[in-house]
Amino acid sequence: MSTEHSRLDEEEVLLAFSVEPKHDRATLERYLSQYPEHAQALVDCSIELMMMDASRAGDDVQVSSDQVVEHAWQQFQAAMEPAQSTAIANPFAQLNPTAFKATAKRLDVSNLFLIRLRERAIDAATIPGRFVQRLAAELDATADAVSAYLCSPAAMVSSQSFRSNVKPEVAAQISFEQALETSQLTPAQKATLQGLRD
Repeated sequence: MSTEHSRLDEEEVLLAFSVEPKHDRATLERYLSQYPEHAQALVDCSIELMMMDASRAGDDVQVSSDQVVEHAWQQFQAAMEPAQSTAIANPFAQLNPTAFKATAKRLDVSNLFLIRLRERAIDAATIPGRFVQRLAAELDATADAVSAYLCSPAAMVSSQSFRSNVKPEVAAQISFEQALETSQLTPAQKATLQGLRD
């Protein structure tokens, strides 16, 4: 039967995947193991199906295409996280875009800076403990839970194009100091954050 699998072309594999009752991690992994030569196409198809599911779920409410893409991307990342990472809760998960912006405002940081924290693009070892405590209070989580999340492996950057010819990769982490300089913070915001160093 495995020789029969190898005879299927990419279009047939994608068609079979698209008619599966579920497009979850287990289904995707099964297809990836059976058809490794079509891995990129299967991942792309999985993302597109999640986007379609997300847009169907939002039919009742006016939802922007950016929100649909972001929701699908979050679903995909959650589905593809290794099993050990699932034990580490994402304290940012409950924030919708409006709450996310409000949290950035209350913390007196730019949206870009908070996005970098959410995406774990900042080296956790360089983030001051006092800032982690402030962030935890805003996210209604414990400092230990936020610290564990920030120390877990970095996420793929969600702003990358889904139709890119380049495979998405996890961006290299930057230091807290580099983040202060490159995250569109005002001089006053930078000074406040630098004052939180341990």
